[in-house]
Order: sequence, then C-alpha cells, then structure tokens
Amino acid sequence: MWPIRRLVSCAFIVVSFPSQALTLLEAVQIGLNNNVSLIASRKGVEENAYNIDVSRSKFLPTVSANATSTWSGNRTVLSHTDDTTNSYNDHGYSVSLSQSLFNLADIYKYGTAKLDFNIEEIKNENKTQEIIQEIAVQYFEYLKNGAQTRATKAELDSSLARLKQMQRNVELGNVAASELYEVVAQKEGIANRLRTLGKDKDVILNTLELLTQYPVIPTQDLERSLILSEITFERSGDLLEQAMQYNNDIIVSEKTLDRSFRTLKETGSNFAPSLSASASYRHDDSNNFDPITTPGATGISDSKSLGLTLTVPITTGGSDYYAYKKNEKTIERNELLLLDTRNTVKNDLETSILNINDFSQSIFTFENIIRANYSSYNGIKRAYDLGTRTLTDLLAAESKLFSAIRDYESAKYNYVIESIRLDKTVGNLSPLSIEKIMALMVNESSIRDMDVIPEHLKN
Repeated sequence: MWPIRRLVSCAFIVVSFPSQALTLLEAVQIGLNNNVSLIASRKGVEENAYNIDVSRSKFLPTVSANATSTWSGNRTVLSHTDDTTNSYNDHGYSVSLSQSLFNLADIYKYGTAKLDFNIEEIKNENKTQEIIQEIAVQYFEYLKNGAQTRATKAELDSSLARLKQMQRNVELGNVAASELYEVVAQKEGIANRLRTLGKDKDVILNTLELLTQYPVIPTQDLERSLILSEITFERSGDLLEQAMQYNNDIIVSEKTLDRSFRTLKETGSNFAPSLSASASYRHDDSNNFDPITTPGATGISDSKSLGLTLTVPITTGGSDYYAYKKNEKTIERNELLLLDTRNTVKNDLETSILNINDFSQSIFTFENIIRANYSSYNGIKRAYDLGTRTLTDLLAAESKLFSAIRDYESAKYNYVIESIRLDKTVGNLSPLSIEKIMALMVNESSIRDMDVIPEHLKN
C-alpha cells in the first residue's frame, strides 16, 4: 500500500508551471495540492488528532485554584441605647487536586481515540487515491475525446469535399439530384456528432479544472501503436489477494469493526469500579472578631484534606445494560458490512479485469477491422470512380471505416482508464502509478499531426 506519509509528501510538492499545458503527473500533483475536498480531508485528520490529546488528559491530574474577598457591613438600630455598626472583610484562597487512579472507561476511550485517528488517516488516503483516479480518468477522457474528434473532423472534411463534388456534378447534369441528398444527410450527421464532441470536451475541461482548481490542458497522449496485454489468471489471483489486504474501503471497514469491539468494552467498563484520589488546601482570613469577648482570636484559619474515593456502580436504571446489548448488535451489523465490502471489492476487481481483457481483445479486433475497412473503402472508391459501385456503397464503406477508427481509439483509452480504476481497487494507486502510465505516452502534438488512420493499420 502507498503509505499515507509518502502520499502527503507528494501532495505538498510546490509545483510552479508557466502555462495551462500540463503532463498527466503535473495535473495530478496540482490536484493533490489544490483540490478543496482533499484539503478538507487533511484538516479532518489534523482535527481528529486532537481527540487523542483530549482522551489522554483523563490520565493527568486536575488542578484548580480560587480566591475570594468579601466585604460585609451591618447596622443595628436599638432602643434606648446607641446603634451598633459592624463592617469587616473576609479573604480566602484554596487549591485542589484530583487524580484518577483507575478507570477502565478512560483507558478504552483513549484506545478508541487512537483508532479513530487511524481510521481518519485511512479515509484521507482513500480520498487521495480517489482524486488521483478522477484526475487521471478525466485526463484520458479528454484524450479519447480528442482522438474521436480528429477522426470525425477527417470524416467531415471528406464528406464536405464529396458534397462539393456532387453539387458540381448535379450542376453539370452528370448525376441525379437525389444522390446529393444522401451526401447532405451524411454530412449533417457527422457535423452533429462533431458538435456533441465539442460540448463533451468543454465538460471534461470544466471537471478537470474543478478537480485541480487550475485550468488544465493535457499535453500528452498515448502512443499510436501500443501492446496492451490481458491480465492472466495467475495475475488476477495476486491482485485479489492484494485488494483484500490493501483496499482502503476494506481497511476502514475492518477498523470500524475493531472500533465496535472497543465501544463494547467501554460500555462494559461502566460495570467496573473506579478509583480516584484528591487533595485540597484552604486558607481564610477574616477581621470579623471581637478581641474583648474572644481574646486571642485572629480570624485566620487553614484547612487541608486528602481523599481516596472508590466508586462502585450498582444500577443506572438499566441504561448501561441496554447500551451493552445495543453495542453487541452494532458488532453484528459491522461484521456483515465488512463481508459486504469484501464481496463488493472482489466483484469490482473481477469486473475491472474482465473489462481490461475485453478492451485488450477489442483493440486487436478493431485493428483487423480497420485494415479490412480501409482496403474495402479504397476498393469501393476506385469502383465508384469507374461507375461500377453506387454512392450508397461508398458512403457506407466510409462510415464503417471511421466508426471502426473511433471504436479502436476508445478501446485504447478505456483500457488505460480501467487500469487506473483497477489500481484504485487494489489500493496501490499513487503518483508512482501515474509515472508508469506516462511511459506509454508521448507529446500530444506529435499525435495530433498524424493521419487519423495509424500507419501500422494501412498495410
């Protein structure tokens, strides 16, 4: 598993970029620095760390001090004699100390606080991997959109050239006007698809900017010719074993179950006795004394006390008992949730592997389809120029060719996207994973300038 300390250290790398154009790793690093929900998650870890200190304070002594000063005045009205008045001040201060010597509840609560902090760390690590996944997926969605857009633009350019040629032929009377309508319908359909792709591109860029809080423009793309292999059965078993050990959802579920057992112990500790000690000192000074009636009186007093208290709980109306029974049911529920989480992760892992293997096979299949459609299109085009094939045949062949190109490009990007999701499911998605993916990538401009039909598929 990618340790949280290493993830956080990567997240706080100060990155400074001169423009919006970013590599995949740069986009991920900026997202780790700037993503608002991830920053909030880190704050949650820091906040939770103080709960440990709060619980630890129960083992430390409690010291308090107070001081008082009181002025009192009295006047008595008497008959047949002088009135009496009396005023005086009382001063005093005290210091007290108390110390818990033995309390099972405090011991268990301290352990629970540390466990809660550990759970929060794992959740933050999970959130970090989620942000890496979301940024990487959107990055490749943008590249997939670009590949489909290039193919669709090439198809539209071909359709516009044919439309211009057909309009000229209709004007010269070489072809019937009805054939023009087929070309127009095809051109409008392609233009509509291209418009939708433009909209999807803007949506992806907006999502990337939301994730990174930075206007990202990808600068890398996948190499045109890649060998994207299947995942073997033996490798699938290893991945499943890793996921059961390192998947963050499973770890959080396991820790939550552990916490339930600790909470049960906390509740059970309410039936155990506790022992505490206390000490106090008090000093009082009052000038309210009469030296005639109480000779030698000073008005000063000091008191000290030491105490040891043993508390034995007897009954609280049954609330502790019912709380204990409730926590037993909580354990049963969390055991079922842990089982469900493991089953869900297993299913997600197997689904990702099936998808990856399917995309791998599809890439090989689409390569053969493109080769066949390319040869078919060239043959039908020559036959159409000679007048032995119809316009409908040519348009159908062209649509099949460009459709196969789009499917081929989508399969490549979907393979990588599913691989990223697989790493997240296993629990090892990190900036190091992104660096490995970048080994499959080249500068995006070099791909953009190439023909939409890869050279290795024209033979």
